[in-house]
Amino acid sequence: MSNVVFSASGKFIGNVAQGLADRDDDSVLVLAPFAGEASTYAPSKKGKYKGYYRLELNVLIPEDAIKGDDCLNDFAAFAVVRLPKERVQEHLWREE
Repeated sequence: MSNVVFSASGKFIGNVAQGLADRDDDSVLVLAPFAGEASTYAPSKKGKYKGYYRLELNVLIPEDAIKGDDCLNDFAAFAVVRLPKERVQEHLWREE
């Protein structure tokens, strides 16, 4: 999934999560909150992120929850973000 999906239902989000879980038999889903302060940015006029709102967030997973000392580099993730309805353009509302 590489597109932003607006007004996604809980069922749709569940299906995406299940798809991640089913991708590899040796994987488990982890629900982890974002930690600390989020940085938010309005769309820039030029550069790599031109035309996109950005949210920079950190996810913290406790050290004692993971086996081994090396970096976590085999993972999949997506963010579920709540936005005020009046901020979302009407043509982006999804029909379920």
